[in-house]
Parts: sequence; structure tokens; C-alpha cells
Amino acid sequence: MDKKLYIMAELDDDTQIIIKNYEKIIYENGFTGKQTKDIPYHITLGCYSLDVENHLKDVLDNIKESFTEIHITYSGFGLYGLDVLFLNPCMNIKIIELYNFVKENSIYAHDDLSAHTTLFMDEPEHILQILPKFAEKYSTINGIIKYISLYEFFPQKLIKKIELNK
Repeated sequence: MDKKLYIMAELDDDTQIIIKNYEKIIYENGFTGKQTKDIPYHITLGCYSLDVENHLKDVLDNIKESFTEIHITYSGFGLYGLDVLFLNPCMNIKIIELYNFVKENSIYAHDDLSAHTTLFMDEPEHILQILPKFAEKYSTINGIIKYISLYEFFPQKLIKKIELNK
């Protein structure tokens, strides 16, 4: 697998804790999943080749000057096929503006925004077993996009992280 760079919109610490409670449900039911572990919950804004790292660091600096924290609400769960379970954020103009800023300031185009926060990746039968348990515990999640980070995968390595102003 080729290494790639990712710009990610990370959630604030309080929202991280709320979502971690869903992670506990996964482990309490004997699953681990295939999702990337030990990174903050986030919305991916773009994927890039390694040769544009310095440019992307500059993009993060420009984001810090142009954006403040973004309030978001998660409306519930969604599925990509039957092997990815995610939280579905309600789209708002600030998320769209942030995504468009990243896209317009990138060296080359990337996939369109499919905003989500991955909770669990696994075999379909495991997803179908855990989904009702998540649904039982679910209540609306209000959070804040507080950080923008640049990661390299795989293995994962944090390259740069900026905090958005209030």
C-alpha cells in the first residue's frame, strides 16, 4: 500500500470522549474492527501524495488564518456497504467552506467530500451485530471541529496539527 497524506478536521476533546463511548461498545462485544485506531475522530478533507507535504503544511497555516471552530451535529449512523459504520454529520455551510478551501488550495484535485466519522470497519455480520447496540445508545451528538491535522499513513504519523480559534 502506497503511503499517502491526509488532511483531517478533528473534533474537540469533549466530542472525542462521547464518540469513544461507542468504541467501548465495540470492544465490550468482542470486536476490534479494521478501522484505524489511535487517531482522533475526524472528517477527512483530502488525500494526497507525499511529494506535496510542504505545500499542505502551508495550507494548514492558511486555514488557521481563515477559519474558526466549526460547530457540527451528527444526525445518526450510516453505512458504506455493510463493512463500514459511521457517524453522519449534518452538513453546514462552514464544513462546506472548509472543504472547498482545502480543495481550492491543493495542488491537485482529490475525491469529493463524503463527510463522515468512521466508527467501525469489519465483516458485514459484525457490523449488523453491533449496529443495534449503537442505535440503543445513540443520542444527538453536538461537537466542534477544533483542529486541522496533516497525517501520513501507513504507518500513521502526525506531521502537523493546528488549532482553530474560537
